[in-house]
Amino acid sequence: MVLGIYGASGLGTENEGLAERINEEMHRWEEILFIDDDLKKNGETLVGLPIMSFDNALAKYGKDGIEFILAIGEPTVKDIVFKKVCDAGCEVTSLIALDFVMPHSITYGKGLVVHKESGLPPCSTFGNNVQIQGKAVMGHDLNVGDNVTISSLAFIGGNTTIGRNTYIAPGALIRNGINIGENAIVGMGAVVTKDVPDNAVVVGNPAKIIRYNEAGRVFSK
Repeated sequence: MVLGIYGASGLGTENEGLAERINEEMHRWEEILFIDDDLKKNGETLVGLPIMSFDNALAKYGKDGIEFILAIGEPTVKDIVFKKVCDAGCEVTSLIALDFVMPHSITYGKGLVVHKESGLPPCSTFGNNVQIQGKAVMGHDLNVGDNVTISSLAFIGGNTTIGRNTYIAPGALIRNGINIGENAIVGMGAVVTKDVPDNAVVVGNPAKIIRYNEAGRVFSK
């Protein structure tokens, strides 16, 4: 089996490092490579690994010979690529750091990424393509939607709900029992003590709405 890391980018290199450590211990993949829709990158390399287009990878390995992990920061783009991969009949796998013991009471979808020194809390549900960066801390009974990113050093209290396509920035602190809507952005170091509506961008201590995510994008160009 081959692992295709979809996204030849900085986030892709972070996920590649996690995949390499997993492969050293578990020998899951015969080869690891990058997949990217920018055809100008096709045939180039990143951190010494080849970059291929999705179509070329399928032609070479077949849908049963390659599985994918999505290393795409923008939630709405990740959602589009996830549907593309699944519609092609391909598998989206998960990358879970070797130091993590999965609680039996966890439910999670495809494409879960859990980096070192982080983990998932008991009695919780995580959707597809959830990315959890290193040293994130979370309480019990969470409900996390598709395409959510929980960044390093974030703290999320128990009984919290996070809607799909939402981004939790590094160092954010979220009180227990909070509901955070879809397509929301919780800024760096924000201290969230009240519910956050859909599309809201909140920052500060205590966190306040500074604008709404009208464009539906986390990262501006």
